[in-house]
Amino acid sequence: MPEAQMRDSELTERPGRGWTRWQEGAGEYDIERVWWQAKVLHFPKLNVSVWFDGSERVGLEHWGYRDAKWCMKNPPADWQPMPAGYRQEAERAWLRWHAATGGRQDARDASPV
Repeated sequence: MPEAQMRDSELTERPGRGWTRWQEGAGEYDIERVWWQAKVLHFPKLNVSVWFDGSERVGLEHWGYRDAKWCMKNPPADWQPMPAGYRQEAERAWLRWHAATGGRQDARDASPV
């Protein structure tokens, strides 16, 4: 069975029904406020960023040589805002990880081989 692959046009064009209209400017914060669990992938050769919730595309932002604009999928009827403390806990986990690995990644203490 062949792998499912997305075409460039699927990454750059607004899907249509169920999506907001194009809006001017950068939409990163607006998209992440609604689709807080989505992960963003940047496609520099296409000058677009795409947010995915699992395998479902939920946000699209044009930048670079394209006019800066964005759109996102309309939230579902049972949409819930980000749980209280979710972002703070994620930031604390990242800080713990960074503190644990920071010594290995700090270039100031690096010695020549």
